[in-house]
Amino acid sequence: MPHTGHVNGTIGIRPVRVGMVLQPVAEAVSSAAQASTCVWGGMHYPWLVPGDPGILRTAEALSIDVLHPVAQDPAAQEISSTEGYRWDPQQGTPFGSPDRLHGPGVLPVEWLLDEPAPNRRLVLPEWNASDPLAPLFEVWFGRYGGYPAAVDLRSRFALVAEAHAIGVNDRVPDLDGLVTPIGLTGLDMEYDSDDCATHIVLVDVKDPADLIAFWTARAVGHRVFPWPVAHSARVFEAAERWLRRALVENALDRSVRGDGLDLGASITVIGRHRRIPEDLAALLQDLSITAVAGRTTAYAFPQRGRHPFMTSSVKEFSLPLVPEQTKLVLPMPRFGPERWRPDRHHAGIVAAHVVIDSVTPGHPDRTPVLPNLRAFSSLLALQSANLPAPFHRPARGGRVFGVVADGVSDHVHHSLLETADLLRALFSGSNWDPQQEPNGRNVAGLIRRLGGIGSSVGCEPAVWGVLHEVSKSVDGMVQSQLEGMAGKHKERWPGPLANSDDHRNYPKNVVLALQRLGLLDPVAPLHCPECRGDIKVQGIRLEPRVACPRCHREFPLGFVLGAAGRRFDWRFQLADGLTKNLMTETRPVMAAVSVLAAYHRELFPRSMLPASSGTTMSCHLGVRFHFKPEPREVDLVVILDDGPRPVVVVGEVKGGLNAQHGDLINDDDISLLSEIQAHLRAQGIECFLLVAVMREHLEPGERDVLNKLCAPSLMTTNNTDGFVRPVLPIVLTGPDLKQPQFTDGHPHRWACHGGLAGLALESCRRNLWPWPPAPADASASSPLLSPALGG
Repeated sequence: MPHTGHVNGTIGIRPVRVGMVLQPVAEAVSSAAQASTCVWGGMHYPWLVPGDPGILRTAEALSIDVLHPVAQDPAAQEISSTEGYRWDPQQGTPFGSPDRLHGPGVLPVEWLLDEPAPNRRLVLPEWNASDPLAPLFEVWFGRYGGYPAAVDLRSRFALVAEAHAIGVNDRVPDLDGLVTPIGLTGLDMEYDSDDCATHIVLVDVKDPADLIAFWTARAVGHRVFPWPVAHSARVFEAAERWLRRALVENALDRSVRGDGLDLGASITVIGRHRRIPEDLAALLQDLSITAVAGRTTAYAFPQRGRHPFMTSSVKEFSLPLVPEQTKLVLPMPRFGPERWRPDRHHAGIVAAHVVIDSVTPGHPDRTPVLPNLRAFSSLLALQSANLPAPFHRPARGGRVFGVVADGVSDHVHHSLLETADLLRALFSGSNWDPQQEPNGRNVAGLIRRLGGIGSSVGCEPAVWGVLHEVSKSVDGMVQSQLEGMAGKHKERWPGPLANSDDHRNYPKNVVLALQRLGLLDPVAPLHCPECRGDIKVQGIRLEPRVACPRCHREFPLGFVLGAAGRRFDWRFQLADGLTKNLMTETRPVMAAVSVLAAYHRELFPRSMLPASSGTTMSCHLGVRFHFKPEPREVDLVVILDDGPRPVVVVGEVKGGLNAQHGDLINDDDISLLSEIQAHLRAQGIECFLLVAVMREHLEPGERDVLNKLCAPSLMTTNNTDGFVRPVLPIVLTGPDLKQPQFTDGHPHRWACHGGLAGLALESCRRNLWPWPPAPADASASSPLLSPALGG
């Protein structure tokens, strides 16, 4: 019967998040406002300027699905074609296309007018185009354009909303809490960010850059109020009421003195010149609110790992995986009105956000998950299982792709990917053609049999001690001998969280685990009734009759058992395919990967994350790169989440216990790893090097080689928390690779909160650099005190 795997996860339907790329000119701002007002989620479409050098970093931080150029601007078009942010040009644009042969754009907002949210009042502000504040009103309240679909949407909105005319130079009414046209686009969804605050944004209505700043401050989830500096009297009363509500609702930050004294409420005033107008300062002072001047709007990377767009349209799934399977058929969550009428509701694209919580592969070379690297989007586009599918991208623990919301579709397809394709896509900018060697596949296969990369088996000396002792035994070993070997080699296991029963039964449990995994086969040590020759009958090959290999006589199995004359103990030998060489190669690699997996679990404990925040760890072993003049092999390439972005770990592992030439880390090893690291970092992918030995400590020559990586050291590119850390090698020795997970000596306890950079730094302090620090006369050359590490 073929092996069957299983996959569990969730699929959610939410608005597509479009990043509008536009130059700070009035026409582009007006076009962006009109387009955003007509689509679901539009009020949370960030507006980005193509000249910003950090635009892609911002797009990633805000979990943008696609980028859309506003107007025919070459710079905006170029950045919008970036891999992972591209809307398939063969399927129109995110806002539709007049050509009916193209697919629909993102879902329009008119379906929300059939069932307005309860206790919500809809209001349609109207103003004269000659009003000085007209450009601000357009981005503040939203504006429908003049094309037929927008005109129809405005008419339908006006039927259920109360009109509110704003005369030229009139005071702006307090519309906070009412649903304006732009507010309608945010219904039936929730914006949940790691960093939502309350701001006042200073606006020069004649400066499109200020209008962009105000829009984006609201789009990223902040509660904002615009303050037109040249027309502040028109918004003064509305601003006062808005601030009083914020005080009552505790929506403002609070300032606290160093000694703990509460200094009261505070609010950030965003303005390019860090100058707070006098009338605004006086208003804030009257309300006992401290003003804090800022130049830009803050936004946070999604540290919790989930997309900020949240809806109630979510379904869980639990499906089998079989070897021949190439796609999953997932249930489409209920979405939209109870009765979707084609004459009233236009079909549109929404985002299907799939998160895999756990997976047991049905086939070792196919996977439903992939790391959250935008460079992998091209793989998804090539293997699209839904039509039309105008965009695809990886996401934390899963992926996002466009599907049609039309009230008819009841399922979506999720393609499985070839693991070899992931490896090639990671190095797509090179000519190295990375491939997993047959020996690497054998090691990966044994690791799967031992429980997978997340299993602690790789770090348990008792497991490997039992397997090696059995490999040396010609006749096999009985249960009591196996348990004795497990007790002899257990070292510090089973760990600090184990109780007395766990310690007492640990040797027995290790042996039972190996038997449960099918790594120890039972053998019956019988004797021929005629010549007394040995007959070894494997438990998996028991038959009604057995033959003696010495005299070639055949006997019924029952007769041989009866003639034994005594009770015998089954013996155990290594299962077929399990050799001493394979175990020797597998143990150090599995131990090193187990350390990374334990670190990964510690950083992202499942119980602390919502269902929509899965993480991934992909492992490739024995990878050969076609360098010139000859191919070279690395022991492991691991892609795992480290904060909001995935990180690649490339490693060399030495399993020998003696300091022989072939078991030492040398310049060639480091040169190979460094070349791979340099290539990945040039692609914007953070990469750490891992070096591990099974010996008790590094040799002096190995220290010298590794110290070259530390002075001067590289600096992290994933500085999402505002700190720049050194990218040092992760250096592990035998004692580190044999620790129970929750002991103080286990690497995941060293510097979990510093990410992989913290783990690498602490590993160098423990295994590479002198500790305690060298004497003063040697400090100048000590890597620990080098300027590259900040002293």
